Amino acid sequence: MIALSTYAFAILLFPVLVAVWYLRKDHASGFIGLLGLLAAGVLIAVSATLPHLFFDHERYLHDLWTAFDTANKSAYGQASSVDYFSPIGPVYDWVFRIAVELRPQDATSVPLASAIFGLGTFVLAILTLTRQVSFGTLGLVLLVAVATVVTPREPDMIFAQTSMSWLAPYNRWAAALAAVVTVAFCCPPGRRGVPEAFLLGFSIAVVFLIKVTFGAALVGLLVAATVFRNVSIKHAVVVLIGLAASLAAAELVTGQVSANLADIKTVSGFAKETWRIIKLITQLGEAAVWAIGSAVLYLLLCENSAEPKRFTPVVLILVAAAMACVILMQNHWLSESPVYAMLPIIAAQWAGLFRKGETAAVSVERQSKALTLKILSVLTIAIALIYPARDGGAMVAQFLQSRQYPADERLANTGQAGFVLHPRWLEQPDEEVTVDYNRMLDGFSLLQEVGAADPDAGPVLALNFANPFPALLNKPSPARVPIWFHNGRTFSKEIHQPEEEFFSDAEFVILGHGDPSGEALWEIYRPYVQEHYEEAASSPSWTVYRKKVQDGQNL
Repeated sequence: MIALSTYAFAILLFPVLVAVWYLRKDHASGFIGLLGLLAAGVLIAVSATLPHLFFDHERYLHDLWTAFDTANKSAYGQASSVDYFSPIGPVYDWVFRIAVELRPQDATSVPLASAIFGLGTFVLAILTLTRQVSFGTLGLVLLVAVATVVTPREPDMIFAQTSMSWLAPYNRWAAALAAVVTVAFCCPPGRRGVPEAFLLGFSIAVVFLIKVTFGAALVGLLVAATVFRNVSIKHAVVVLIGLAASLAAAELVTGQVSANLADIKTVSGFAKETWRIIKLITQLGEAAVWAIGSAVLYLLLCENSAEPKRFTPVVLILVAAAMACVILMQNHWLSESPVYAMLPIIAAQWAGLFRKGETAAVSVERQSKALTLKILSVLTIAIALIYPARDGGAMVAQFLQSRQYPADERLANTGQAGFVLHPRWLEQPDEEVTVDYNRMLDGFSLLQEVGAADPDAGPVLALNFANPFPALLNKPSPARVPIWFHNGRTFSKEIHQPEEEFFSDAEFVILGHGDPSGEALWEIYRPYVQEHYEEAASSPSWTVYRKKVQDGQNL
């Protein structure tokens, strides 16, 4: 379904290429800008109104549990880094708070949160870029950025694939807004003013407060753009003022900025979080293809038009690609950066592809050059549309399949109500996703048996990669516990939370069998659990412990 939907969405975007070929540049710009704006708006609306969350991937279900737990923590007023350890910035928490305020928590809180962030990205892109770039460029940027935010598509694949994992929404959110800021720093300055510069600083702050590595990379890009005089020193100072003011305001109101930096400092102490040189090498090839390809496209567009060639856009395209590569080195193992999709758009803007008053057919004297210019123009925009065609196609598939299959009734009236696992996985019991799903249901049943769902029962702490049970039980998540455990990345035998803090309010502890994170946590905390908790129930997948009676009462 996702492959067919991708092709269908690509067909819907085909008029963009027709406009580039046949219309005058200014008319093409208006048509493409309007189409991009409308398509982005539709994607936001679809993400906000999905009746179910449809999951179709052979693994990563346990990663989706981290998003469910974030929504649950937000619903009960727990603030990231202040109330629980989190290397993910507080914007992730804030957006989920809005989502659960707008609609009762269920599985669709995840796409709703993405829709909210997509709308924010949409607004910031319009406010920061309208006076700087053509309407056509703006429409393309909006489409790429919003599609990146809302898509459920697995982010590690270059080509359209047949799975939807909803993996790590925060990475997509940060990448999308970073791509918008990249366009602002790398396109000609146009009529950008002080308000836009301040909002760019605010945008970088938002990115910082999701993933600090993304924000740091944007500051590096700002330095490069200033050195090569694409951003004036005055505007660069305003950007930094906007960045500092936004971070200071966030810290003053929430106290989560400094707390998050402390959590990041803790994470940076793990050996596996150091720079991954091998991964950097694997990323270089794709970064080089996008960078060199976009730079060559820019030079060829200029060669076949009246536009003079400039040194600055070539350098900025190369720097932006390098920035994307460094960001990826700290995240997923394969490709996927919307910054790459912005590079041909930046090239088109510098080459005057949508410049008002010229026609695509007569913009150069020689007919052969005019034809070559048309071909290059269509090719440039087609490359830029690869990302939104795949991401938008995945959203179309999500829309259709979330209506095709019913939600699991066993999850009704829980914080995961509306979740749909593709039936084909249920026919393959040995697949990782099916094992995880059945483990979750088994643990849910065990906890209900021992009274964890009772109105006066306390929180459930899972010694497992992630904890789906508070959302399932409609209970608060444990107060000091992070949304996921990854040995060597969020904890280790040497670096972990003290027992009294970790188990501070947990009435139940559920130990996951066969889960590497659970086994590592059990090795660390077993003495404390055995002293303060007693076994209440077990299965091949889980063992449930309940806090021992003290002074005649269960805590």
